[in-house]
Amino acid sequence: MKSRRLVHHALYALAVLLAVGICAAAIALLWIDRRVTWDAAHVSARNITGVLSGDISRTVHLYDLSLQGVIERLGEPGMERVERATQHRFLFDRSSTAEYLGAIVVVDKDGNIRYHSGSLDPPAVNFADRDFFQVHRDADDIGLYVSRPYHSRMRGGDESIAISRRLSNPDGSFAGIVGGSLRLAYFRDRFAALSIGERDEIAIFRNDGVVLLRNPYSLSDLGSDIGMSLDFQQFLIRREGSFVGVLSPDGVNRLYTFATIEGTPLILDVAMDVDEVMAPWMRRALLVVPVTGALFLSVVALIVLFRREMSQRQVIEARLEAQAQTDGLTGMPNRRAFDEALAREWLDARRERAPLSLLFLDADHFKRYNDRYGHQEGDELLKVLALVLKQKARRPRDLAARYGGEEFVVLLPDTSGQRAEAVAEGIRQAIAGLRVPHEDNGAGIVTVSIGVATAIPLAEDMEASLVEAADAALYQAKEAGRNRVAVAGE
Repeated sequence: MKSRRLVHHALYALAVLLAVGICAAAIALLWIDRRVTWDAAHVSARNITGVLSGDISRTVHLYDLSLQGVIERLGEPGMERVERATQHRFLFDRSSTAEYLGAIVVVDKDGNIRYHSGSLDPPAVNFADRDFFQVHRDADDIGLYVSRPYHSRMRGGDESIAISRRLSNPDGSFAGIVGGSLRLAYFRDRFAALSIGERDEIAIFRNDGVVLLRNPYSLSDLGSDIGMSLDFQQFLIRREGSFVGVLSPDGVNRLYTFATIEGTPLILDVAMDVDEVMAPWMRRALLVVPVTGALFLSVVALIVLFRREMSQRQVIEARLEAQAQTDGLTGMPNRRAFDEALAREWLDARRERAPLSLLFLDADHFKRYNDRYGHQEGDELLKVLALVLKQKARRPRDLAARYGGEEFVVLLPDTSGQRAEAVAEGIRQAIAGLRVPHEDNGAGIVTVSIGVATAIPLAEDMEASLVEAADAALYQAKEAGRNRVAVAGE
């Protein structure tokens, strides 16, 4: 029984481990899959920023080299004495030209154009109100400057940015600027050529947070400022990397991956909508979670059903075990239960050196009672005798049992011979006091004879000896005339 119980516990433990293992495996799989999906988005964003930033860096660097070349030539001795056409060729012969690059201009300290790469006669345009002029006028350490987006005055309002450097007099005072324009269409066309999600964004902005262009394009983004955003400030500290946040006016939560464009004050970012990035993972999760839940619930259901089945089986086994140790007629413990109790109490008494007493009881002339009154009445009489014995054997360890036929036994642990004899006499008197008629018995009523034996078991003694002694005492009581108590050894 104990080994079976251990097997049941082991099966429960294995089933629980299986259920937990299923859930743990599913969670680990989803976590790894989510990590892979997230890492793939990072790699994709870094690849895009790497390609774009390299292209933009080369374009701006070439344009800047043209500006620096113009500044060097302006400083050549005798430049002012050369005729206008020669000056123009000398200043702008190495200037970069491309579809998106505008004219290079030399602007004096008042903001008026002195030289124009596209014309010997510069247009009468003043740039004193532009930020790319004012920033160099007010500070001499700016270096390469990229302006805020503006609508070009010389190209019919085309959206552009200016790339400029300061001109200084020999004494360091402000002498004007050299600048060129770059059409925002340059960024727009390169961004549009990339395949991105519907709510993904690519943006380029200055390191102070001024947005130059954002794709998808919106006129409201032109020159907008995100410089006060805590997420943007975080980027400025780290200079590269990524974070999740909201920088766009649409309020979409995105994964922003930043890259500084080398040699420029520009920053490029690729922003991927977090929901779109994780959508494939979510679809897989929506498949894995229900399947895992179904498997988990199936295992739990099997555990519950198995446990219920085992509980019912244990109840049935306990009932059968009780029936196997119970006399069907009287409801008392039977011979088997008595033998087990005697063996157990015998060992305890031997270990504790305590007395163990046994009463052996027999209904006087029971066969005659059956012959006169019938077996049904005989069975009722046995039930009455059993009820009396149960009332007299009241202590927790006392045991009254049917030994067989009309014979009963009462086992009295830790009970002296004198006390056992008193208990036996009380039983005899109680049964006689019932005055159940028995015309074929000497007293005319039902009586019993009882044999009493007591022992303090020794190592070499066997419990059968106590039964034999009590049985012998019962025989003495019958030989002495019945309806009496006899004590073994007297």
